[in-house]
Amino acid sequence: MATEPKPSLLDLDFEQIEMLANFCDSAADCPNLSFEEIAKLLGVDFSKANNGKAWEKECREVFGKEREV
Repeated sequence: MATEPKPSLLDLDFEQIEMLANFCDSAADCPNLSFEEIAKLLGVDFSKANNGKAWEKECREVFGKEREV
């Protein structure tokens, strides 16, 4: 049973990596907002990106890790 390889940051373009950093900053700056609220605030639409699911997953992981700290 083969598993799909985890996408790396190299699969994201420059703007997506910048937005990933914005999610990280927003998680700390706006602790009462959910991931979806932050995405709406930042104007991110994952469905319009060609790698939207992978990008959203990376953003959620970074957002969650920042919230744990």
